[in-house]
Amino acid sequence: YYSEEKTEAFNKDYLSSPGNLITSHSTSASYARTLDQTYNAVLNYNYQINKDNFLDAMVGFEYYDSYSKGFSASGSGAPTDDFMDLEYTSKEEGKRSIDSSHSRQRIMSFFGRVNYDYQSKYLLSLVLRRDGYSKLAEENRWGVFPGVSAGWVFSKEEFMKNTASILSFGKLRASFGLNGNVNKNFVGNYTVQGAYGSNRYNGSTGFLLSSIPNPYLMWEKSRTFEVGLDMGFLENRINANLTYYNRLTSDKYANITVPSTSGVSSVTSNNGEFQNQGFEFELGFRIIDAKDWKWNLNWNGALNKNKVVSLPDNGLERNRQSAYQVYTGNGDEKKWVGGYQEGQRPGDLYMFVAEGLYKSQDEIPANLIDLTTGNNGSSGRPLYGGTEGYNKLTDSQKSNALPIQPGDVKWKDVNNDGVIDNYDMVKVGNTVPKWTGGINTTVSWKDLTLSARFDYALGFTAVDWKTMWIMSCAQGTYNTIEETKNTWTPENPNAKYPTYVWADQLGKRNYCRSSSMFAYNGNYIALRELSLSYKLPSILVQKAKLSNVELSITGQNLGYLTEAKHLFSPEKADNNGGYPLPRTPKITVRG
Repeated sequence: YYSEEKTEAFNKDYLSSPGNLITSHSTSASYARTLDQTYNAVLNYNYQINKDNFLDAMVGFEYYDSYSKGFSASGSGAPTDDFMDLEYTSKEEGKRSIDSSHSRQRIMSFFGRVNYDYQSKYLLSLVLRRDGYSKLAEENRWGVFPGVSAGWVFSKEEFMKNTASILSFGKLRASFGLNGNVNKNFVGNYTVQGAYGSNRYNGSTGFLLSSIPNPYLMWEKSRTFEVGLDMGFLENRINANLTYYNRLTSDKYANITVPSTSGVSSVTSNNGEFQNQGFEFELGFRIIDAKDWKWNLNWNGALNKNKVVSLPDNGLERNRQSAYQVYTGNGDEKKWVGGYQEGQRPGDLYMFVAEGLYKSQDEIPANLIDLTTGNNGSSGRPLYGGTEGYNKLTDSQKSNALPIQPGDVKWKDVNNDGVIDNYDMVKVGNTVPKWTGGINTTVSWKDLTLSARFDYALGFTAVDWKTMWIMSCAQGTYNTIEETKNTWTPENPNAKYPTYVWADQLGKRNYCRSSSMFAYNGNYIALRELSLSYKLPSILVQKAKLSNVELSITGQNLGYLTEAKHLFSPEKADNNGGYPLPRTPKITVRG
């Protein structure tokens, strides 16, 4: 694969606004070239030892090389806008710039496989591969990844012959393997070596470290154990596949936050072990298999659990990273949650619990104060319920405090101490679905076929950050949304949402905090595809010297059945804005 790109641009004099003539006379040019090469070779060998024993082997090699280079230059201050050449731009300091770039990555792989088959009943497979990645340091560049799998087709055993009318096929299988991965989103051109940038200070140009080198970065490794059972019943009219898997991923890539005194924000590192285990099933049914009528149904699902097993030792409890404290519900006792911690399931959501809105002053506890921090990073202003709460504030807090009023959110005080603070967040769910799967079905009558494909996700929480942000946190001249009509006013005391204040200018944080008010049951089932097709009779198409002409109309991404109906997509648990999958109709003629 080869690509080449050249660009040139020049700005003549133009009016950016009435009375504002832009005469920068700027020009730029760039050139970029990419060459990707892939070479591979595979050798297969098959050998029948005798009538019962079969052996086959494969060895192979693959090499991938990607090289990109480019340069760019720009300038401004040409004497007139009649010339586009960079040569005529001003030579004054700061008027010209030039840059070039080079990047290269190479992957080399050696792999092999040996399969053994005895009477098609006892199966054994051994695999081995060795991969090298050029962007890792030399001592960590290569990884060796073996695997083994075995299978037993027990339905072919003599003692199973009496069940053949019921059990058409039965196989027990197991495997264990080590896989390697290099995440290119983390391993960049200079992740191992570090990178420098330039800056100017006091009239002089200098260089500074822009990313910390990590020569110890290595392959991510996943050890996977899997055991499964495949069965077919009633001449394979019913099929079932059941699988349990346990995957332990070590040296997983992550960007670790480092102290600001280092001059950078984070460093890419291998970061602990994560376990992913679960159960998968697949069921298939040939419900109707007549001459003219046929109906097939397939259903698959997966139950998945993951957790953090270990993290690099940092001297903190459970080696936590980016965690925070909340009340346990037992008085003032606290626990660490969030971020990454050993033993924790990633994706847990801790939020303030909204218990409705205050509809009158009488509902507001007089001793209540609110000292929370908004999720926009600002502390906002101290809030108090009445005189008793006001007297609990310090003098500096009193000077900036605001009263809690009807239309404000009634936040849950977890430890009942009369103070709403950042410790009052509780677990409201998890953003990772427990169950995922799909359902496919096809019904046909003669040459007319109707098929549908569904998928689903269950047992997770979706957060509508977009609505929360637009309702009160966003600043600027943005249009608001329909939900704004359902905010509290004296004339609308039963509204769903609190008082609307543009950009949270009062600092009450009714919207600008992570709250259960915008957390929803994310369960959904999606109608992914619906298709109706008709195969034209052969007697008609043969006259046109054609064969097997089929007409079909298909709709994709047609809709969801979900409680979170107003989210742009329930498939995205972190709904922070974006575009849903487009509904796509298609009409197709195949022949």
